[in-house]
Amino acid sequence: MGGFWQDIRYAIRSLIKSPGFTAVVVLILALGIGANVAMYSIIDTAMIRSLPYAEPERLVMGRATFNGNVNPWASAYDFWDYQELSTSFENLAAFWGFPVNGTVTGGERPERLVINTASRELFPLLGVRPQIGRLPSGEEALEGAPSVALISHGLWQRRYGGAPDVIGRTMTLDGTSVEIIGVMPRGFSFRFAVDVWLPMRPDSPFVGARRFHNWLILGRLKPGVTLAEAQSEVDVISAQLEAQYPDSNTGKALLLTELQEAMVEGYRASLFMLMAAVVVVLLIACGNVAGLLLAHGSTRRTELSLRAALGASAGRVVRQLLTESVVMAVVAGIFGTLVALWLQDLFVQLLQIDLPGAAEVGLSLSMLGFALLVSVVTGLVFGIVPAIRASRGELVDDLKSGVRTTDAGGAKFRSGLVVVQVAFSIMLLVGAGLLIRSFTSLTGVDPGFDARNLLTAEISLRGEEYSERDARIQFFTGLREEVRAIPGVESVAFINQLPILNPGNNTYVWPIDRPPLDPADQRSAFARGVLPGYFDAMGIPLLSGRDIQETDTREAPPVLVISRAMADTFFPGQDPIGKQVVVDFGDQTAFEIVGVVEDVRASSLAGGPFYAFYTAYWQMAYSTMRVAVRTAVRPQSIIPAFREAVWSLDGDIPLDELATMDEVLSRSVAGWRVRAVALTIFAAVALLLAAVGLYGVLAYYVSRRQYEIGIRVAMGAAEGDIVELVLKRGLALVGLGLVIGLAGSVAVSRLLEDMLFRVEATDLTTFVAVSLFFIVVAVLACLLPAWRALRVQPAIALQAE
Repeated sequence: MGGFWQDIRYAIRSLIKSPGFTAVVVLILALGIGANVAMYSIIDTAMIRSLPYAEPERLVMGRATFNGNVNPWASAYDFWDYQELSTSFENLAAFWGFPVNGTVTGGERPERLVINTASRELFPLLGVRPQIGRLPSGEEALEGAPSVALISHGLWQRRYGGAPDVIGRTMTLDGTSVEIIGVMPRGFSFRFAVDVWLPMRPDSPFVGARRFHNWLILGRLKPGVTLAEAQSEVDVISAQLEAQYPDSNTGKALLLTELQEAMVEGYRASLFMLMAAVVVVLLIACGNVAGLLLAHGSTRRTELSLRAALGASAGRVVRQLLTESVVMAVVAGIFGTLVALWLQDLFVQLLQIDLPGAAEVGLSLSMLGFALLVSVVTGLVFGIVPAIRASRGELVDDLKSGVRTTDAGGAKFRSGLVVVQVAFSIMLLVGAGLLIRSFTSLTGVDPGFDARNLLTAEISLRGEEYSERDARIQFFTGLREEVRAIPGVESVAFINQLPILNPGNNTYVWPIDRPPLDPADQRSAFARGVLPGYFDAMGIPLLSGRDIQETDTREAPPVLVISRAMADTFFPGQDPIGKQVVVDFGDQTAFEIVGVVEDVRASSLAGGPFYAFYTAYWQMAYSTMRVAVRTAVRPQSIIPAFREAVWSLDGDIPLDELATMDEVLSRSVAGWRVRAVALTIFAAVALLLAAVGLYGVLAYYVSRRQYEIGIRVAMGAAEGDIVELVLKRGLALVGLGLVIGLAGSVAVSRLLEDMLFRVEATDLTTFVAVSLFFIVVAVLACLLPAWRALRVQPAIALQAE
C-alpha cells in the first residue's frame, strides 16, 4: 500500500508538471465519461431501478390483443369480467387511458384541470394512500352514487392554499358538484399528470359498450403467482368471453406484461441507441488519449530510461504509468460526473421520458459507483498500451542526447487507433445521416391540410346549462360569429377532434347493403363532427359532392362527408355520393354520403391515410370542440380577443390548449427530431475527436521526420511534393478507416430500421454523403501538419542532427 500511495503522489506531481497536456486529456475524457454516466443514470432509472411502488415486481399491465396484435387499451366490461373471474391477482384495477380537461368554477376565474377516472383498486394496488382524507368506498363506485374526487397535492396548494379542512368541501367541476374526499401525496403521478381523480363507475361517461377499448388495466399478482400462471388463467377467461360475446370479443385476448417493461417499451430502442453512441464516443476518446500518451511518452523516454538505470523493473514502470492514466481518468470522471448532472436533464427532456422518478433523476450512489468504475476502466484501456510501449525503451540509446529514434511500433499503433476512430465515427455519422433523412422525409409529408397561420384551441361545455344539445349548438354557433368578427381572422373551423392533435375516436362502419358477416371483417373509421366551413378553413380539398351545410340539422336526414381512402375502399370504382353507410354509434344509424374530401393524416405524419367520416355538428352535438382559426396576421396576436370572445358568451369557460398548428405538427415529430439531433451531436463529437486524432498522428509524423523532410527540400523537392507526402499518409489512414466504417455501417444501420421513415437502411445517398463529408474534414485535418512540414528549414533540420 505504501508503494501504491507513492505511485499516486508521483502521478499527481507528474501531471501537474504538464498542465496543458493534462488539461487536454481530462477535457476529452470528461466529455466521454460524462455522456456515459448520464445515459447510465437514465437507463438505471428507466430499466434497472425498481418502480417507486410497493413490491413493484408483482405489478403487471394488461393490454388487449386482437388476433395477436397488441392494443394498449381494454374494454371496461372485459375488465370487470377479468376482475370477477380471475384468482391470480391480489388486486386488478383500471383507469381511463385518455385524461380529459375539465373546468372548475367558483373562483375569480375558471381553471382548466386534467381529470382522470380510475377504479377504486388502483391506489391500494400501487401502495399509495392519500396524504389527507380517504379513498373512495365501494358504495361510491356504484352507479348513481354521489360524486366524489381525490385531488392532487398541487391543486390543493394552489387553489385551496393547503387548507387541511379541504376534505368535505365541494367543488364545481364542469357544472357538477363534487365532494373532495382526499388529497394525493406530493409528487404522486402515474402515467399522466392528473389534477382530479374520479372513481370508475358503470355510469362513468367513458365506459361505453364492450366493443369500446379505452381503459388501461393494472394488476398486482398474489404472492407466489408467476406471470406465466396468471397469463394462462387470463387466456382461459378470454376464451370464455369470446364464446359468450362473439360480436365484440372474437379474436380478442389480454396480454400481461411486467409493468416496468411495459412502461419503457416506447423508450427502449432510443435508450439503447444513445447508450451505444456514447460508448462509441468514449472509445474514440480513449483512442485519442492513448495516442496522446504515446506521443507524450516519447518526451519522457530519457526520464523513464534513467529510472530503469537506477533499478526500476519494467513492471514497476508500467505500474507507475498506469497509475498516472487512472489518476487522470478519475479526475476526468469527477468533472464528467458534473457534466452528467447537466446532460441527464437534457437527455430526459430530449427523450420525453415520462416514468415515475424520471423527473428526479440526479446524483445517486449507483451513479457515483458507475462513474468510478468507468473512470478506472477507461484509464486502464487507454493507458495499458502506452505504458507497455514506454517500458520497452532501449536504455543506452534513450540516455544518449541527439539520437534520432523512429518509434516505428508506436507510430503503427497510433495509426491503427486513427483507423479505428475513423471507422467508429463513420458508423455514427451514417446512423445520424439516416435519422436526419428520415426526419426530413417526415416533415415533408403533406398532412392533407394547410397548417400555416392556424391557431388551435379546445373548448369544453360542461354542466347542467349545456346538457341540452340546443344549448351547445347555440354556444358554438354564436362563438363562430364572434371569432369571425375579430380583426385579422379569415375563417374559423370547428371539429370535435383536430387532425394530429387529437387522434383516436374510431368506430365501426359498413355499407348498408354489405353488413360484415364476420366480426373480424369489420372496418372502423375516425368519427368527426364539424360545423359548416371546416374543410374550407382547414384547406382540405372537396373532391366530389358537397360540404356539410347549415341545413344539415337534427331534423334533416343524417349525412356524412367521407375521406378519399374510405370511398376507394368501401366503393371501389363507384361514385359514393348518395350511397348509405351504417355507423355503429351504439344505435347503428344509417347515414347518406353527400361528399368526398381529400385524406388527412389524422393520427401522425408517419401513419398512412386512415378512413374518416365527418358528420354535421347539428346532428352530433359534441360537448367538446376544437377550434382552428385561420388568420391574416400572426396567429398568437389574436389570443386576447379570442379569449374575450369566449368569455363574452360564458365567463366560466376557459380557452384551453392554445397552440398554432405549426407547433402541433412540430410536437408530433418531436421523438423523431430527438433521435436525429442526439445522434448527430454524438456523431459530431466523434468526428471532432477523430479529426483531432488524425491531426495528432500527422503532426507527430512530421515532427519525427524533420531530418528526412529537410533532406528532401535540400535535394530540390517542391512544396507540392512535401504536402503530398503528408496527405498520402493521412488519407491512407482515412481510406482504410472509411472502408471498415462503411462495412460496419451496413450492419449497424439494420438496427435502426424501425426508426426510419421512407429511407432504406442502406440508403446510398447517405453513405456517399457521409464519406465525402468525412474526406473533406480529413483533408482539413491533414493540411495543418502539411503546412508545418513546409516550414521545415533544411539547414536547421540537418544541424539538429
